[in-house]
Amino acid sequence: MRTKTSWLTGLLAALCVTGCASRETMVALQRPPIAGARAFIAPADHPLTGAVTIDYISGMSQHSFFFAEANQNAFRPMLDEALASSGLMAPTPLAARYGLQIEFQDLRGAFVGVDLQSRSRATYRIVERATGRVMFERTVDAAFLARYRGLTEDDAVAATLVGPLAPLGVLWPGNFIAPGNFMGQDANVRAQGTLTGDLAAEGVGARGGFDRAKQADYQMMRQSIAKFLIGLSEDQVIEMTTIIPCNAGDEVRRALMAQGVPWRTDNCLAYPRATAVSASARVIE
Repeated sequence: MRTKTSWLTGLLAALCVTGCASRETMVALQRPPIAGARAFIAPADHPLTGAVTIDYISGMSQHSFFFAEANQNAFRPMLDEALASSGLMAPTPLAARYGLQIEFQDLRGAFVGVDLQSRSRATYRIVERATGRVMFERTVDAAFLARYRGLTEDDAVAATLVGPLAPLGVLWPGNFIAPGNFMGQDANVRAQGTLTGDLAAEGVGARGGFDRAKQADYQMMRQSIAKFLIGLSEDQVIEMTTIIPCNAGDEVRRALMAQGVPWRTDNCLAYPRATAVSASARVIE
């Protein structure tokens, strides 16, 4: 009995040394994003409003084959949603005066490892479709590190309820190999602990390598799109819209209006007895 206990103690100690979640990881798993979000919303009288369609995306494959890498099947829906919620998307391609061209010069996924990183460098260009005149161009770098979470309290519960060997799942090889998400399915998977939203550089990922790589790709793609919109805001001198809590006091609204800062509330339907409903907006920071 003593031998068995010593063996189990040694096994759990080895698991803890190689895969226990740090205190920082356990804290990050619990923390929601901080306040201070902003959104890009094109003014109604701006030439780009309702006049942009996706022209092409180069340097990014339609599919991810053997190993994890962001692909157009996952990226395009995010880009469509960003253009629509910001007011840039034309109702049909025929109605679009401008085309958005995206060229990835660098695109790298995480194939194998403990912490998996996805990164890219892309040039976003808006051109007048009839003449080819460049109205906007910006190259942005994006990167996200999805950290491996290791053993958590849930594993201790499993060891108690299922058996002492339950935590061995932390050492499964599939946790450290990232196969490709061929069709880009279920790509909208946020990592945890991303306090700064789309601009976060790292967070806590899932235990499985496939899901952790999807999280790294997802956050990287959203970061790239967010930086494009921020760059467009700066280039076109369009003030970013501040997102405030629906229950913010009148003094907050008055202060923003006095400064000439556009604002919207977050989801007022989540608040009890809320009377105002915010229009949808893509929060990017």
